[in-house]
Amino acid sequence: MSENSVGEMTSRQMLNAVDQALAEVSRRLAAGELDGSGRYYTDAELAAGAATGGERTPAKPVKANAA
Repeated sequence: MSENSVGEMTSRQMLNAVDQALAEVSRRLAAGELDGSGRYYTDAELAAGAATGGERTPAKPVKANAA
């Protein structure tokens, strides 16, 4: 595949890129690399109880403005 931006691609090149992407998703799903769960939380957040509504500390602490 070429390194053209979308604006520089022909319609055939765009269709080929989409076909390649869909084939890759199918391959990863068949190989078990994608679980298809659509999870929002990371494994660490799930372990901390994020999905159950349990208390958890944010990954990055929020800093207050000096305003």
